[in-house]
Amino acid sequence: MNLIPVFALLLGTVLISGTLPSQSFADVISPRQQMKLDFTNDQIVCAEGLVKIIKSSSDKASCVKPSTAEKLAKNGWAKTLSEQKIEEIKSKKLTKGESAGTITKIATLKQTSTASGAKSSSVSGYAYIFDACGVTKLVKAPEIYVTSDSETKSVKLASPLKPGSCYTSSVIIKAADPNSITATLLNKGGISEKISALETQIADLKSKIATAKQKIPTSADQSPDNENLNDILSMKKELKGLQDQLRRYLMVLYVPPNTKVSKIDLPKSITGKPLDGMTTGIVSITDSVSPTGSNNPEIKRFNVVFEACAGKQSIRLPIITVSSDSESVDVKFIDRIIPNSCQVSVTRINAVDSESIVSTISGNSGISSQIKSLETQISEMESSLAEMRSSLHDLVSKKLDSNSEAMAVKLTQDISKLRNDILENRVKLNSLLLNVQ
Repeated sequence: MNLIPVFALLLGTVLISGTLPSQSFADVISPRQQMKLDFTNDQIVCAEGLVKIIKSSSDKASCVKPSTAEKLAKNGWAKTLSEQKIEEIKSKKLTKGESAGTITKIATLKQTSTASGAKSSSVSGYAYIFDACGVTKLVKAPEIYVTSDSETKSVKLASPLKPGSCYTSSVIIKAADPNSITATLLNKGGISEKISALETQIADLKSKIATAKQKIPTSADQSPDNENLNDILSMKKELKGLQDQLRRYLMVLYVPPNTKVSKIDLPKSITGKPLDGMTTGIVSITDSVSPTGSNNPEIKRFNVVFEACAGKQSIRLPIITVSSDSESVDVKFIDRIIPNSCQVSVTRINAVDSESIVSTISGNSGISSQIKSLETQISEMESSLAEMRSSLHDLVSKKLDSNSEAMAVKLTQDISKLRNDILENRVKLNSLLLNVQ
């Protein structure tokens, strides 16, 4: 008789549990889904309470419970754990965490079937209406686990939960007995804390860069301080790394539950016509360090200070191409440029003749319009969602009759669709921002 090794059973449990709804952890999509976004092992984010391990045979990342990570590494399924990973496991074992908020039932309303010839069934669709409340931590993308005697589902609410605040929302779920429907907030707030920490780091670094840019002469008659330019270039590189990390977090945070990333129409092109009135020009060119990536002794390295200016429209993340007789470099500005104003930036470039260095508006600068369009859509959708939730709250705060119940169910259906649209548009926006080089 063949016996199944204990390790095989353990592995099967790990693989199967990764596909089931979790009542312990929330926030981000699975490593497999993240890989479909072309995330590397280093870039993959694990849900709160889980740790990342690398499978020995395939070199792919998985997110598992801390105790499971130790067992898989010990048995050779996962690569040996680093000292840093061991410390992370110890920390997660000590910190269990509690839910960052509460879900309180307000009403459960039966959907009215309008389908002709529909067969009678003991199972019906219900609008489960509830108050979602934050406790002590901000939750960026609240996720609830809704269950009944007939169905279970995870739902992201699209609007953040602030500490000490509440809002009314709802979800459609099937049940034979409406009293069997319950909902739990999954978030413990850890992912939101990481995102908030990244946002703070980014804001601090932007402030330092802005202060350093104020020291750059705006006239070609004055030579800039190369040490200051070097500091700006170093900080901009660090800033890009932090911004990319933040956008990856937001991408995997906002994918709606049970939605495959391959089904989201992510932006594939960032080209387009630059906005009317946008201009650019060189401010100064000075000698820099030794050139890189060239064996030509005639090539030199230059620090280039240039500016980008907006016309009547603001420009979101403008991209300027600085080129020479040896190479070209695309430079993304940190912030938007308000109408009828200019911003200064700096880059390094190789050239034989410094006179050949020019700045032009990149073909990718049309991304500004795409970003602004998505931001506008999201803002308008969020306003509509807030109005729907407010209307739902007003309805259920009064005595319901057949008409108001039907209105509440219809609002629930509209809310469900709109919040998924909001989440998907946020994924698209952060994908677009991530792909701007």
